[in-house]
Amino acid sequence: MKTRPEPKEEFVPEAMRQVWEWKDAIYQETKPLSTGEALREIVRQAHEMAVAQGFVRAEPPRLAETPPPWGAKKR
Repeated sequence: MKTRPEPKEEFVPEAMRQVWEWKDAIYQETKPLSTGEALREIVRQAHEMAVAQGFVRAEPPRLAETPPPWGAKKR
């Protein structure tokens, strides 16, 4: 991590710096993985964080049953 900001970086908001640090951390964690494995790991971590923050349920919702095609009768 840099200890001193670049000349124009001192005006960068703290939130943007946190995003940069987060992206760098994700890159370092997934560097040895293949692209597909890296994407699955990123999605897994994002889902865990969303569950922890209460944005989504731990188990994804079940999809409703697909209705029969138009004109067909239900069983």
